[in-house]
Amino acid sequence: MASFVQFLQQSGVYAAQSFMIVPRGGFNLVCLRDSKDVHLAYDRDRLQVEDVRLDQVERVAQDYIKTRYGEQKSQERDDQLLRLRTALYATAPPEASARGLKVSAKGTGIPQIKATRGNTEIRLDVAILPRKDFKIAFKFLKQLDQTGKVINATKWTPDDVPWFLTRLNWTFGAQTNIFFTSVEASWITVQKALGPKISRDAFRKDIVPFKRRGADLTCFLVGDYDAMANEAAGEYLPDEQVFVVVDQGNPPVFDRGEAFIGVMAHEIGHFLLHKRNLPGSGHHDRSGILLSSGMESLSLDKQLVTDLTAW
Repeated sequence: MASFVQFLQQSGVYAAQSFMIVPRGGFNLVCLRDSKDVHLAYDRDRLQVEDVRLDQVERVAQDYIKTRYGEQKSQERDDQLLRLRTALYATAPPEASARGLKVSAKGTGIPQIKATRGNTEIRLDVAILPRKDFKIAFKFLKQLDQTGKVINATKWTPDDVPWFLTRLNWTFGAQTNIFFTSVEASWITVQKALGPKISRDAFRKDIVPFKRRGADLTCFLVGDYDAMANEAAGEYLPDEQVFVVVDQGNPPVFDRGEAFIGVMAHEIGHFLLHKRNLPGSGHHDRSGILLSSGMESLSLDKQLVTDLTAW
């Protein structure tokens, strides 16, 4: 039976929910498995659906990765490009059982792609999302130890920011067409001994005033932080447009490799929901999805994409 599936994880194709996102004025990629004799129908005023041919694989793969990662070089970027090229080459030959589809979009709304073979039809809702851009600053804490010596409170440094942005812009850019640009990455020094775990009061009084004016959001890296029970590894302060993340992240909630960047994405999720003036904490009970009150990952789903963007 024919089915739509993603080429890359967390790439804005939610096959289980028959849903995908396409940037307005841009494109996304989806694989149609078991595609022999399948006829495609769609709103040609808003969508353009093309098979990726062998002679187009390199250009399409490069354009896709560049749009979501920018020009910043990284091992993750190279790995994703290799995965995508390999998958597209597998679907490009005319005799292949699967088809690589390039879906371009214009206009607004959620048009459908219908794939029909005989009396069997499957559908894929396509949300056309405008691009949103936010400016983010990263501040890294130095404080005094008990002897009055200035020490780094966090293991992270401004040199890590390109990696932060690589992960964040894939998580939100590829899945919601929301991107972040760093406007500052610098150390701040508080001339006090705040202790190994920063209290919430000290954070507001002594650290938040260092936020970057003019940035949409400021992230503080402080080492360890005494967060609320329901925000065990970070916290977003909507009245200040800042958030804090602990060095180790939250291993019990995220897979080991996502424990730190997952918490950063979690707090940014709160920021995006706040920008839309949505009520409540933003937490939900859908396990394995960002902002879940249980186990989380960097994956979104149709409901969260809707909440974060509302098209």
